[in-house]
Parts: sequence; C-alpha cells; structure tokens
Amino acid sequence: MLEVDEADLTEPSDGRFEVAGAPERAITWADLAAAADDPSRLPDGMSPGLTASGQFRELESTFPFGAHVAVVEVDVQTGDARLVRHIAVDDCGRILNPMLVDGQVHGGLAQGIAQALYEEVRYDETGNPVSGTLATYGIPAASELPWFEIAHTETPTPLNPLGAKGVGEAATIGSTPAVQSAVIDALSHLGVRHIDLPLSPERVWRAIRDARA
Repeated sequence: MLEVDEADLTEPSDGRFEVAGAPERAITWADLAAAADDPSRLPDGMSPGLTASGQFRELESTFPFGAHVAVVEVDVQTGDARLVRHIAVDDCGRILNPMLVDGQVHGGLAQGIAQALYEEVRYDETGNPVSGTLATYGIPAASELPWFEIAHTETPTPLNPLGAKGVGEAATIGSTPAVQSAVIDALSHLGVRHIDLPLSPERVWRAIRDARA
C-alpha cells in the first residue's frame, strides 16, 4: 500500500505505519483493516482479514483485594438472621469492562452470602445426603438479598501490559466472613462469640440459648 519495502517502515506508533524518513507517508490500522477486508485490494493468494497471535506468560501471580462490610438484623426469639445492607469495594487492577466486573461481584456476593446464611450439605445417620435437591438445599432468591452497594478501586499490576488482575467472583472471599462477623457482633452483648456456618435460625437460636445459660 505504501510501495516500500518492509524494512523501510518504522515500528507502528500511535496507530500508524510510517515510512522511515517520510512520516507524512503513513497508513493507520483502520486503513489497513479496510484494505485487508477488500479482496480486490489484496495480492493474489492472500486471504481477507487481519489475524494476529501471541503468547504471554506471567512470571508471578497477581493478587486482587477488597473490603466488605455487612449490616444484619437478628431476631433473638427465633434466631432468624437477615442481611439488610452490604457494601463491597473490590480492586482487580485495571478494569476493562465495568459491567462485567460488576456482574462478577454481584454473583460472588450472592454465593458468599448464601454460604454464610443458607447453604449446607447434610447427611443422615447412615451417610446418605438429605439435601440433594433445590427443595432441601437452601439457595437464596434475589428477593432474599439486599441491594448491593459496590465500588471499585484500580491498582494496576506491573506484571502484565494491561495492569489487570483476576476478578472471577471476587466477592465470594470477602462477603462470607463479613456476614458471619456481623451476626456475631449483633449477638456479642448476649455473650455469643462463635457460630458455625451456615447461620441457620436453629444454630443462631441455640447459640443465644447457650450463651444465656
């Protein structure tokens, strides 16, 4: 397209291919893509379109991080613990798609909160699972979860060119202990110091009864 040898081109800069010593002679990536998609402008035997491949191997692991705060209400008569507010601030490095990152956090929050309050695999005295269906294994519906309040900080990692870290369901890590800690804190004035997960009404009620005793 520029009618020069490949060796006479400079390295691509600012989205442009320039002729060495003659920067006014240049084409952009957009120009190149349009030409590559037009069979009439291609040399014989060249397939239309642009393709590229590469391999990047990260030398070390990246570590996303975050902070979660949960607010709960506990009915001390029945042991029912309900999450009324949850604030999550997660950092996954540079964010490329904010909507997808929010979706990962929302899904992670639902899973982490469910682990704290509802989900449990149970067995009978002979070892048979008794919570093998969705009718007996507690999974919360959206109506049982509060409106999540989420925010992000961006701390790019130096270990890859994008500065990105992992975000896959990041909130599963912070939400579970945040909810458990909130319930324990709500009952601390009664002497409760620990309750095994999940925080079912029965377990919470028994912890309150034992603390009072």
